Amino acid sequence: MNLKNKQNSPIFKSWNVIYPVFIYFVVTNLAMTLFAMLASFLGADYKEQYMALQTATVAVTIPFIASYYNKDRKEPTVFWEHMGMALGRKAPWQKIANGALMFLAGAFIGTALNNLLALTALEEISEGYQETAGYFFAGGIAFELLGACLLTPFLEEMLYRGLVYGRLCDMLIFDNEEKTEQGKKRERVSRLLAALLSALLFGVLHMNLVQFIYAGLLGLLLAWLMEEAGHLYGALFAHMGANLVSVLRVETRLFAWMEQGQPVFAKATAALLALSAALLAAIYLLNRKKIA
Repeated sequence: MNLKNKQNSPIFKSWNVIYPVFIYFVVTNLAMTLFAMLASFLGADYKEQYMALQTATVAVTIPFIASYYNKDRKEPTVFWEHMGMALGRKAPWQKIANGALMFLAGAFIGTALNNLLALTALEEISEGYQETAGYFFAGGIAFELLGACLLTPFLEEMLYRGLVYGRLCDMLIFDNEEKTEQGKKRERVSRLLAALLSALLFGVLHMNLVQFIYAGLLGLLLAWLMEEAGHLYGALFAHMGANLVSVLRVETRLFAWMEQGQPVFAKATAALLALSAALLAAIYLLNRKKIA
């Protein structure tokens, strides 16, 4: 088998999707272990300093994933050609409006999803979620804002949307040089399947049921927003918005009004869902405008 045929084989293409995730886990686990050992050596409590260690771990991991992401963007793949054309059709004001609307969409949808999950018993029965939440909000709000709201979304979007989703699209989409209607329909189906698979992986790798549901649904949204923006910034801003609201909800009294009872909580959730739908509709219409 020659090199070209080998690169086009299903096994090679599947490995091409998976190995960046493998590298991500190797680097993050190794870095976290070393930082935890250093913290213990200095007499610090690992659990109390979790977000500080996590922020340092993410900062160390970003260059590894960024190298693969930048390499993919420079290669003339079907996915990145498509993204480049989509971005090129947008006026500067559209890009700015996309960023603002997508940030708000992430914030509102993230809050609505958290509310819906809170209405179930999943958070109480999931020990993995309770443990993760305890670590997530340990170490001070400064590291939560820097790590959870900025660096982690940047790293995860490069990995799960920029690499995994992009490479899944390249693996699943067939050539459609003639741009036939049948080919366009098949391409849309392939992109949807790629979004579903990348979101499933994003959810599974959060390691507990609550975050599997939350991250899986959010992952679908983020893939769509990336497509609408024509660039990773669409998913990144939405992810930042969702994480920022989660931090503010725990660390401040900003959302205390929703906790005044079940009727208020249910009405607030319904309002959040309505606002989320309106924002998604606005994003869809914004990106259908023709630029003269």
